[in-house]
Amino acid sequence: MLVRIMKYLSIALFSMNFVWAVGPDDSFMAEPGPTLYTGFEQLLDDDKTLVLEELLDLNENIKRIALYHNGDRLHRLIPKQVHQMIENKLMGRLIESGRFEVIQCIECRTTKVEMTANELKISQAAENNQQLRALSKQVRADAFMFWNASVHDNKFTINLRLIDGANNQLVWLKEYSKRTTKEAEDMDFSTVRYEVIVGAWGVGGSRKNTVGGSDAELTGVTAFGFRRRESMSINEHIEYTLGLEYFRNYSDTDLFNLSGYNLEGRIIAGIPSLEDIIKTNVYLGIGQSFFNNANSLIFRFGFEFPFFTDGFMNFGAIVMQESDVKWKVNSSYEEAGTFGGTSYDLTLGVRF
Repeated sequence: MLVRIMKYLSIALFSMNFVWAVGPDDSFMAEPGPTLYTGFEQLLDDDKTLVLEELLDLNENIKRIALYHNGDRLHRLIPKQVHQMIENKLMGRLIESGRFEVIQCIECRTTKVEMTANELKISQAAENNQQLRALSKQVRADAFMFWNASVHDNKFTINLRLIDGANNQLVWLKEYSKRTTKEAEDMDFSTVRYEVIVGAWGVGGSRKNTVGGSDAELTGVTAFGFRRRESMSINEHIEYTLGLEYFRNYSDTDLFNLSGYNLEGRIIAGIPSLEDIIKTNVYLGIGQSFFNNANSLIFRFGFEFPFFTDGFMNFGAIVMQESDVKWKVNSSYEEAGTFGGTSYDLTLGVRF
């Protein structure tokens, strides 16, 4: 009697652990580290993975396919987040090819746990060829793309098998693998480039005339700068910059002696819908400037366009808090004045 009780307890504990592992809450599994995530991401982003020419040569009668994971994610120690990323990447590559219509197969993801008198049975949606054909009719899929992923000694591997849903025929078999190191992944995870820029700000300044003449107006400044630009492989459409700019006026130098520095952080986002016409980015920058014994916040936003191979142009607006400043001594004008306002922001730059 005691032996039977212990057996039931063991089965129950195993069932609980299994449900925790494969259920919707994967909090008990190891968190995905950058090595696992970026390793599979690099493999799936490789141009040699799911080559379009190979997919076009497949049976043209197979148009609708469903992904079916036939690996043991628990035993292969691939966390749920990484598992979902792999499946999303596979679906994305197949859809982008234009060769297949990819359908969502909820039934393919279902795992059943049944407990009888002395057995714990774990089963998937299709346990044999007959059930697979029935599942094909149920979800209206011409074929199933079976896949599993594994990693060993820094070698990331994904196995794919395309199975005809009508007759269980193996249509296509492929293995993709990529060996990498933590250092190589870190380099691919973020890409850093540098920029040298020259620009024009339409922000103006003023000082009052003290002898009855007209007031003097400063109509713009020139900026020179250096930026560090970083992009992440997780989202290729988002980039970040941190830059230092020196700005000064070259017009009305007898009346104005403006010079200062601006430290700015910037977010740059691509607009994928315009890539077929011209690669276009939008930018939003926030900076702190220091000039003529004063300081001011700067906000900049606008559009970025390519210019030659490594060059770019910025067309946007600058909003600079107006501040009180001191100009160089001139007997006909007040020493105190203002600088700031809202105007245009034009920049030319080159990356290296």
